[in-house]
Amino acid sequence: LTLRPWHESDTPAIVAAHRDDAMRRWLTHPIAEEDQARAWLTDLNTHCANGTLLSWAVEQEGTVVGHFTIKAANPPETLATGVGYWTTAAARGNGIASRCVDAATTWLFGDQDLMPADEIELLHTVGNEGSCRVAQKCGYTLDSVLPSHPPQFPHQGHRHLRKRPSTAA
Repeated sequence: LTLRPWHESDTPAIVAAHRDDAMRRWLTHPIAEEDQARAWLTDLNTHCANGTLLSWAVEQEGTVVGHFTIKAANPPETLATGVGYWTTAAARGNGIASRCVDAATTWLFGDQDLMPADEIELLHTVGNEGSCRVAQKCGYTLDSVLPSHPPQFPHQGHRHLRKRPSTAA
C-alpha cells in the first residue's frame, strides 16, 4: 500500500468509489459527480493547509483503493485526535483500513510533534460492522454510543477510543 496526496486527476476514482451502495450508506457526504469530488478535494486541501487534517489517497499497485485521514483534536468538541477512512468495494475485506489505522496509531503515539495525540477516536455509524471490526482489531475500545444529530449525522454512532500507552514503569 502507498499513502499519497490526492490529485485532481483522482476525481473519477473518487466518484467511482462513491457509487458503491454499501459505502454510501455509511458516509455523511457521499459524492455523485466530479464537481462534488473536486469540491471535496478543495475542502481537504484547505483543512490540510491549516493543520487540522492530514489526508491521503490509499493506492495499491497504481489503483486508488481508499482514503485515510487523521483529524486534529478540536476542543471543546473533542479532545481526541480522530482517524477516518473508506475503502473501495473491490478492496474491502483485505485489511487495508486496519493497516492504515494501526500505522497511524503507532505514528500518533510516537515521538512526532506534527499532530500530538493522547487519545485517538474512531467514529462510525451504528450498524457499520466493518468499522467496528477495524476498531477492535486495532485495539480501540467502544467508549460510547453517540446520539444522532440530524441532518449531518442522522443515525446513532459508535465512538471507539484508544489512549496513549502509559510510560510509567
